[in-house]
Amino acid sequence: MTIWGQSRQLFGRERELAEVAGRLLDPGLRGVVLLGDEGIGKSSLAEQAAESLSSIMVPYYVCGSPVLSRMPYGILSTYLGRATAAEMESPLTVLRTVRTHFQRLTETNGLQTLLVVDNAQYLDEASAHLLTQLAMSGELRLMVISRARAPRIHELLSLARDGLLARIDLGPLSHEAVHEFCVSVLGGPVLQASTTLLNRISGGNPLYVKELLGRAQRQQRLVEANGAWFLRGRPDCLDTSLVDLVKSMLGSRTPAERNVLETLALAERLPRSVLSAVADDEAVRSLVIDGIMEILPDRDESAHLVQLLHEEIIRSLVPAARSAEIRARVLGCYAPGSPGSSMNPGDISTLLRQTEWALDCGDRLPGEHLLAASRAANGIGDAARAQRFAAAITAVPFRAAAEVELAVAHAKQGSYGQARDRLDALGKRMSADKAAVWDRLTLHRAMFVSALSRTSGPGEGLTALTDKWKTASAPAEDDPGVAEQVRVSMEVLNASALILDGEYEQACTLLAALDTGGLLPDAAELAVLIHGLYAEVLTACGDVEPALQQAAAAATMLDTGGGELQGYAGFVFVRQAQAMLHGGRFGQLEQLLARMHSVPQHQLTLLGGSLGVFEAALEIHRGRLHDGLRKLRPAVEALRENDPELLLPYALGLAGYAATVVADGTPAAGFVAQVPTVGYTGPRHLWLTAQAYAAAAEASQSTEGPPSGRLAALAAEARAGGLHSTEKDILELCLAVGDLTQVGRLAELTADFDGAEAQALHAYAVAVASGNPDRMVAAAEDAIRAQKYLVAVESIGHAIRFYGNHGNLRRQRALIQQLRRRREELAGVTVSYLSPSLHLVRLTRREHEIVDLLLSGATTKDIAAHFTLSQRTVEGHVYRIYVKLGISRRADLESAYRALEPGHRSSSLVR
Repeated sequence: MTIWGQSRQLFGRERELAEVAGRLLDPGLRGVVLLGDEGIGKSSLAEQAAESLSSIMVPYYVCGSPVLSRMPYGILSTYLGRATAAEMESPLTVLRTVRTHFQRLTETNGLQTLLVVDNAQYLDEASAHLLTQLAMSGELRLMVISRARAPRIHELLSLARDGLLARIDLGPLSHEAVHEFCVSVLGGPVLQASTTLLNRISGGNPLYVKELLGRAQRQQRLVEANGAWFLRGRPDCLDTSLVDLVKSMLGSRTPAERNVLETLALAERLPRSVLSAVADDEAVRSLVIDGIMEILPDRDESAHLVQLLHEEIIRSLVPAARSAEIRARVLGCYAPGSPGSSMNPGDISTLLRQTEWALDCGDRLPGEHLLAASRAANGIGDAARAQRFAAAITAVPFRAAAEVELAVAHAKQGSYGQARDRLDALGKRMSADKAAVWDRLTLHRAMFVSALSRTSGPGEGLTALTDKWKTASAPAEDDPGVAEQVRVSMEVLNASALILDGEYEQACTLLAALDTGGLLPDAAELAVLIHGLYAEVLTACGDVEPALQQAAAAATMLDTGGGELQGYAGFVFVRQAQAMLHGGRFGQLEQLLARMHSVPQHQLTLLGGSLGVFEAALEIHRGRLHDGLRKLRPAVEALRENDPELLLPYALGLAGYAATVVADGTPAAGFVAQVPTVGYTGPRHLWLTAQAYAAAAEASQSTEGPPSGRLAALAAEARAGGLHSTEKDILELCLAVGDLTQVGRLAELTADFDGAEAQALHAYAVAVASGNPDRMVAAAEDAIRAQKYLVAVESIGHAIRFYGNHGNLRRQRALIQQLRRRREELAGVTVSYLSPSLHLVRLTRREHEIVDLLLSGATTKDIAAHFTLSQRTVEGHVYRIYVKLGISRRADLESAYRALEPGHRSSSLVR
């Protein structure tokens, strides 16, 4: 199996490669035994290791197979061509023949021999014994490549235990390596959440990743748009070569072992006691020893298959009648009503799988059971299963509740229009049927999804909906506890309407008055919504610390909810991420993003775009525009497909700005024009920020001096609405594009603002306003500590400009050289990103062209002829370039230019 990328690079195996090569060179060892699962990349690693040692050793390759395993010395037959039948009967003669062959090769080429034995799990006993003798002789180096559990290599493994061979177990690729592999294979940026999903499905197996990529493209679940890639749905492997691999594995197992595999594939997970009742214990032990299944150390000693793809493929191979038979046997092990039985599953995953399995087998389940399963699926964000279960409900008493669950499922997928349409139709039917009465839980969930389904536009519709639900809830308000819960629900809907209208301060006051402690025990969803909305408005208004507390309270409820609230992970994440971003809690945001990649698989495709936006925003807030743009491009395309949190306008503005500043030539530069065409604006604070990024992109391209007042007008609009975090972001952009008239307001706003980011911006604004270059340099140090690297470079840039304007070229050059030296500390951010106001340290287009030609070897005379200029004019350009780069001789030009302007490549006049 080959896992080379387009440049034949081996991904994520640097440590193992160094270990293999080092062990082969170790004079105290005779070689290496490289062990790993099928498709894990053993052969590619061995090939790379052998290639790295080609000046010392000459590799010779043999490869085992099932056919050769049935022949004595089958794998070594290449080296026994002249041996007679009588000689083949003598192990000693065969050994001498093989040794003589390799001795002759060593004498001929003068290099040590390396014998690489691939697929050693297929060794016959005679070959294994002979290879053991060769290793012990020390006349050659041996590299044995095998699956981890191969009884026929026990002699070679005994040499590893004795210290003659080094045993190296090759594990799965890391997520980072899988991501690099996918980027290389697809030839463009890939959404991080998509590669996380591929890594989780494949178990980090490169062969499985490669097959999944092909299958996902054929299914049109892996799509490319504007040069970026993302998964729009979970791929399967049902038409790939992996099916044949699994069939081969099943064919090699005993009937009892196949029964275990089929049972676990269909049930997903079973207590050890149940599995023992329906399967053979010896078969279970054999599969555990071979690493195909494992027993977890939980209370029930739950058993499951190790490889998720094996589970999926085996399930697809089991006929329906056989599946029904296995299900009946499994259910027969439970007492009626016991945890894990059909009617009373022990946990959410068991409930969902057993319900799905029953429907697959054609069973008719009670409406109560299907409703519970649908609510549970919505609770963990599994909208597809929730819709399937709700749609299967036919019993009239449960139809209204089923319609609400279908609306919830639509809302969880970001299909807010469909959710509202279902609720409106249901409300009309309930109003027309005088005998119809809302049950408390159904009413509560209907109101909840109404609030969740808010989109951009006036809040009048949501206010009207509040009145409608108040009327509908009247019969249920006899219970004081219910009445209070309904009142709180109405207030949440009113707060949502205020947020839609941009009345954040009023919404903040309303939400602050709500007490989640007095809600009924089953109102956890409502409490999560209150904490989340409150965090959102607090963040937008600039109260970052209280916002972080509210977001943390919502996150704690998710963590302690036993998985029942997992469906709201995206809602809570976005509010928590916004608070961390505005508070400059960049390290905490990195940790949050890492945790979000462990959400259930079905949520990774739904939330992938949202995760990608904040992964990119984190880099861009730090000033790493190239890195941010690389992550943002696939995130934008994913949001066009799924945008449950209405982030697309913001993402388009952010991407368009970054692409304009770094001038990378990707389609992202055109995203600015798409901001007003999305069809919705999203939350007002993000909409203003999106417009600001678009305006900043346009200002960055301007060559007509000071930028227009569009950014200042947007900052004023944010200030008038009390959206101080938004105003802060816009004022930072004002300075980034060279509008220094806003520096005083930025200093004033950030003086009492929470968080390290605001403190760094405050020091920067105060320093620029003071005109003191020493304070500018000190502000840069504050910005570095806050990881605001572009602000740090901007601050030093202002100091450089000051010294240039005052003729202090020595100090100016010293600061430019300091930027060069500290490039790594500044995370690669360079003066190529600086605003037009700092033009003294930015090269003009003509100066870039001249530097390119100088680096290609052209003389000033060559350049003058190329541009039809006088040589003296060119020499003047060269002098100004040297001043800007802080150098005095041509020998330093390349290093200085690459440090400060890394994105440009040389052209050439010299052939």
